[in-house]
Amino acid sequence: MNHKRALAGLVLVALLVLAGCSSVLGPDPVDKRALAENETYEWGSDANASINVTGGEYEAVYEINNRSQFAVHSRDGLGREGPLAISALKFRYPDGTVVGAASPALNATNQEKRTVISLPARNGKLAFSASAQGKRFATQTFVTGTYEVTIPKGMRVAYTPLARVSPGDYRTTRTDTGRVQIRWPDVQSNAVIVRYYLQRDLYLFAAGAAVLVVVALVGALYYLRQIRELERRREQAGPDVDTGEDGPGL
Repeated sequence: MNHKRALAGLVLVALLVLAGCSSVLGPDPVDKRALAENETYEWGSDANASINVTGGEYEAVYEINNRSQFAVHSRDGLGREGPLAISALKFRYPDGTVVGAASPALNATNQEKRTVISLPARNGKLAFSASAQGKRFATQTFVTGTYEVTIPKGMRVAYTPLARVSPGDYRTTRTDTGRVQIRWPDVQSNAVIVRYYLQRDLYLFAAGAAVLVVVALVGALYYLRQIRELERRREQAGPDVDTGEDGPGL
């Protein structure tokens, strides 16, 4: 009986570890080399969250107000949450002093489904980099308030068949370098999602749509001609003669 209990206990521990329960083995440290990577951030934005998408990655700067920790996470296509792989971690004090992950007061650990960042001060700005995928950017909203997302150069969000911007209460402007910047005055939703396209994608989409319209018109004309040809043949054959009509009284 004791052996069975011991085996059951080992199985339970194994399941907890496989499920990512950090309470069993403690928090998992984040890659220190990744956290110590160098990155130049734009600290001057007045938005609560300012995100610069450069292609395969993005740089995020968050306004910190009266917090000692900042938890971030990712969500996959199935809705499962997990720690967010971050790099180039930095913190800017209100007086403009910037420290990186080399500071013992600024570090990050993976705890269960979150990456928890310990902050060196309760107020300031926190910045990190993370990966982005293709022509789409999505992030969970770790703070409320004003958000701005600058998409890669040459990308557009003007046409909804090719683009998607959520939440919907936003406006777009152009930066000095010609990039499109999307700004929300007050984000209260759980996520910000932006799907964008290259200008040439719009031309390809328009060309494809035009081809489909032409094919549809040609098909409609073809069937119209077939119908008219059948009508012409019926007219040439004359009226139908019904020789099997029943006589009177039958």
